[in-house]
Amino acid sequence: MAPPRSDIEYAEPFRKAFEEIRTGLDRAVEEFNKIVEQVKDWAWLLGGAALWWIKSNLDAVRDGLQKIMDRARYAFDHELPVLSLITTSFTWVDQVKGPVSELSFTTTEPRDQNLAKWTGDTALSYRDKAAKQKAAVDETVAKAEFISQWLFKIAQANIDYAVELAKVVTGLAGKLIQAGVAATTVIDIPWAIDTLAESIGDLIEDGLNNLLTVGERFVAALGDVRDLATQVGDHSKLPGGRWPEAVRG
Repeated sequence: MAPPRSDIEYAEPFRKAFEEIRTGLDRAVEEFNKIVEQVKDWAWLLGGAALWWIKSNLDAVRDGLQKIMDRARYAFDHELPVLSLITTSFTWVDQVKGPVSELSFTTTEPRDQNLAKWTGDTALSYRDKAAKQKAAVDETVAKAEFISQWLFKIAQANIDYAVELAKVVTGLAGKLIQAGVAATTVIDIPWAIDTLAESIGDLIEDGLNNLLTVGERFVAALGDVRDLATQVGDHSKLPGGRWPEAVRG
């Protein structure tokens, strides 16, 4: 039976966000360049003061666009590692926690029912070793679950970041498209670009604040590495970091 969830299910929003970022940035740059060309076409009618005002606003738009592109470039550089985090998180569940957890019952279930009649030192020794084996199994299951959760928490923070960045990029492209449509005549150009600069400034400020909040959650997730080290370093039920011996040779 297939598992009820998979890494593909969680990776899809991440991939979709990156596709939106790529197409959105391409469209934003294209629309910005179109607006610049429109201004150049009408420059001979605009006059010095108007051109200075337009250039100032376009510079503000360009700076905002560059800020988002810088963050997108950083996100692109880390796209594949995040997908690997998601895959590895599920690997710990599917290939470690699941199979090992099935041993929990097996370690204490005698293969021969006659073992239930054992008494004396032999019986005590058997039960002691069986209990240690079960404890080791259960501890391994708990560690696998903790590691999986820790990896996924970091991956989820990255997914949230990509989704939020995609929203900013999509909004940015939309504002530029609107401005390009509005700036079709020499009379409309100053108004359209002034409106564009103001709306994009607000959009980017809000977007960067939201990205900062998501980034803080990512840092908090990384901060839990101490808890991870504690889990991995706890050998109370796995003496020496190894499986407890059932038979000493």
